[in-house]
Amino acid sequence: MCNERFVVTYQIEAPSYEEAKAVAWGVQVEQTIEFPYDFVTNEDIKRDIVGRLESLEPTGDGKYYLARISYGVECSAFEATQFLNVVFGNSSLQPHIWVVDIDLAPSLIDCFKGPRFGLNGIRELVKTPKRAMIQAVIKPMGISPAQLADMCKAYVQGGADVIKDDHGITNQPFCTFEERIKRCAAAVAETNAQTGQLTLYAANVSADGEAVLERAHYAKAMGATALMVAPALVGYGWLHRLATDDELGLPIITHPAMMGGFVLPGISGIADYLWMGLLPRLFGSDMSIFVSYGGRFTFTAQQCQRISAYCTNPIEGLKATCPSPGGGVTEKRLPELLDIYGPDTMFLVGGDMFRRGPDLAANMKAFVELLAQHS
Repeated sequence: MCNERFVVTYQIEAPSYEEAKAVAWGVQVEQTIEFPYDFVTNEDIKRDIVGRLESLEPTGDGKYYLARISYGVECSAFEATQFLNVVFGNSSLQPHIWVVDIDLAPSLIDCFKGPRFGLNGIRELVKTPKRAMIQAVIKPMGISPAQLADMCKAYVQGGADVIKDDHGITNQPFCTFEERIKRCAAAVAETNAQTGQLTLYAANVSADGEAVLERAHYAKAMGATALMVAPALVGYGWLHRLATDDELGLPIITHPAMMGGFVLPGISGIADYLWMGLLPRLFGSDMSIFVSYGGRFTFTAQQCQRISAYCTNPIEGLKATCPSPGGGVTEKRLPELLDIYGPDTMFLVGGDMFRRGPDLAANMKAFVELLAQHS
């Protein structure tokens, strides 16, 4: 084994330093050998495989301790699934332990590669160099592929940067994947040609197993210019597979469906800014959707700012992922949201796009103009 290691910071709730150290030791063993340490006779395993406690410090309130535990990069097998298994596999089943930071090793960044396009690449594709961007969602579930295609046309006419399938619209009998993609991709391409827009259309390819790839390749063949996947549903390994498939070569949007069970407050978990910011970015998300504050979700402004920061903070070898807050994004609140997130953002607008009335092209145009005024 080489000497390269990555570091995971765990927040441990414990009444004393010694008890926190005992919990950390349990994590060091559980996340690697999952075997009684006293039975290990191979000194190489003890030295190189078992997690290493780099530091253990109390937090300001004295209730929690931050344990920085390092792992040899080889323990990850250089696979997304095993990397996550080392970060928080069995220990996620233990109470009072949270993953609050991950320091990546260069070889892991070289392996997983991060976004193909990233924030700046998305800006270049849609030719929106400065202002905050906007994406629309085609919904609701239950309307026909033809109606969804008409919505796409209107959103392009209004100047949307990206149009994406709703995450709940997949391959239902009343709106099959193939028919929807064919109609929506054609509508976006034709309206782009008529208007001079460069709107991207992102097909939702979340599915079971190999169907993720099959749908992605079909979507590209039909003219989709981006893909969307929910990694908490399909697995981060499939996100990585989509992002590194050179035959696809399309921007990847990640959706947070099912992530709440991992990041909402509880007796253990993974920090939201890792689950929705750093990890999608590491495995190839060009744009990460997350829930914004002030709407029907319970995230705070501070939480959302930190998720956005983990999408864009400089990391050697990783392009920035475009942050895309949604939920609670309204025309009235856009100036406030711009102050919070800044211009390097793709705002996701769903239901509020209909609040002005049925003319979706005019509604989208009003959003775009408002973003331009505040950029």
